[in-house]
Amino acid sequence: MPLSPIYTAITFAPIQGFIENSRKLRDLYGSSYLLSFLSWAVCHKVGIDNVISPALPNIAQGLPNVILIKGEVEQKVTQAAFNQAWKCAVETCRTWIEAEITGWTYHWERDWSLWANHAWEFFQVIGKPGEDIDRVKARLTAKKRSRQWTGVNWTGESSTLSGADAIAYPDLGRIADPRHYNYQEHKDNVRAFYQQLSDKLGESFIDPREELSIPELVKRLITHGLIARKLSRNLKKALSLNEDSKIDELDELVRAIETQLKPDSFKELNRLKRKRNPNEPEYWTGWFQGDGDGAGNYLKNKAPEQITTFSRTMREWGQTLQENAIIPGDASRIVYAGGDDFLGVLFHEKSQLQAQDCLSFFAQFKSQVWDYPDDKSINVSVGFVWAAPKIPQRDVLQHCRETEKNAKRLGRDRINFRILFNSGNYLDWACPWWILENGLLGEYRDRNKREGEQKWVHLYNDVAELEARHAFGVGDNIQFEVANGLFKAYFGNTLDLNDEKIRWNQSATEEHPRGRAGILGEKDKLEPDKVSETLTYWVINLAKVGFHLHRSWGKGDV
Repeated sequence: MPLSPIYTAITFAPIQGFIENSRKLRDLYGSSYLLSFLSWAVCHKVGIDNVISPALPNIAQGLPNVILIKGEVEQKVTQAAFNQAWKCAVETCRTWIEAEITGWTYHWERDWSLWANHAWEFFQVIGKPGEDIDRVKARLTAKKRSRQWTGVNWTGESSTLSGADAIAYPDLGRIADPRHYNYQEHKDNVRAFYQQLSDKLGESFIDPREELSIPELVKRLITHGLIARKLSRNLKKALSLNEDSKIDELDELVRAIETQLKPDSFKELNRLKRKRNPNEPEYWTGWFQGDGDGAGNYLKNKAPEQITTFSRTMREWGQTLQENAIIPGDASRIVYAGGDDFLGVLFHEKSQLQAQDCLSFFAQFKSQVWDYPDDKSINVSVGFVWAAPKIPQRDVLQHCRETEKNAKRLGRDRINFRILFNSGNYLDWACPWWILENGLLGEYRDRNKREGEQKWVHLYNDVAELEARHAFGVGDNIQFEVANGLFKAYFGNTLDLNDEKIRWNQSATEEHPRGRAGILGEKDKLEPDKVSETLTYWVINLAKVGFHLHRSWGKGDV
């Protein structure tokens, strides 16, 4: 009688916080590469042939952080491989700085050691004989919820990026009498140290005015080809391999860093005007984050081979996303595509990208990007943020995450557009993919429309006037008739908002095997007395967001 199968599930944390504490686009890449590097170290240790998911672990870029393994693997083995990879990254950065940035007495080794040992939480669950993969994954999720975080204590001034950790500079960790603390001397030393780093690596890597913590500095430095190569050599040495040994996945990761992020080709995203050049133009940028809908439910009760096939399909799609999709913006980038989740940024290097170009891209996204080259087994939800230039990147990333969650919460299989202003205020409008792809926004009929011209300002002003007069209703007395009449006046009868099949999510049919989203999402999740109000605000937000998506943007616009 054959033995019952055993499965092992592994993940680690924190992921979102690690990604979001990023000032530059380069930091996002560093986060993505390091997460892939850590996942790869575990997959490499257990043997690639034993990995159920993620598929193609021999391609290190974009590896997801949830790993499913055939068989029983002791946690001390997998966690040791994980810790070894992270410590190798941390120590490579520290030793490189100490060797290259001379003239300092370094007191910070203990602090680097603390970060090497306490930056991550590692979670692993080993299934029981006969226990299916779904149950093992559920126990992994439950274990992750009961987290026991170990914080790193520090003294001194905090990082200007996260504000949560100490600035990494040579005197970090030096024992001194606080009564003799000289703030200005401390600031001068920090600035001098970062000036040396900038002189060594170039200002595209380190701005002299930056004050980064240890993990933030690791993310930044690891994107330099010289340091990436040193990390590869150090890890091979830690694995007791010859320096010239071929590990295709690791070598591929280093090549990717050298080709995509090398100083002479990488187009840095400058979102904040530099104090030294107040006339430098500021541009609005587009950010999008997406995730497959209900992947966990889809994979329930699936055999290991089916899970691997699904993972391989999504991984292959992610690997070719940048080259297959016609992405607006001459410097736009897919930051990561680890399978069914992805993050990208849209911008021109030296001019203002127009929001309407982004809209045109998303108007075909599901059919021409997500379902290319083949239809996927699941739908997708995306959050798109059109961000003002003065919003810090870490805040934009949080808005991206929140906007994607809104698309999920509102019924999935849709995109949620957000216009994010410098003040921090924003406008949202969510739309099912099929409505967007059927050309709803192109059906806009202006009162004085000329051929090929759309002046959304007229609808925008009409909504503002009606709101000022409380014509849509107030509080619990909001009536949909006024909004519906306005919608018909500008969009004709292309979409009947009273049609139940347009209002609510529809189950799978032969014509729509993955179902079809409705404007209001799932019928059982919205109280009947909220239907008129929700539809009214859908029309109002369409007018406001549509106006900003179709306006002509210039540098400095607020």
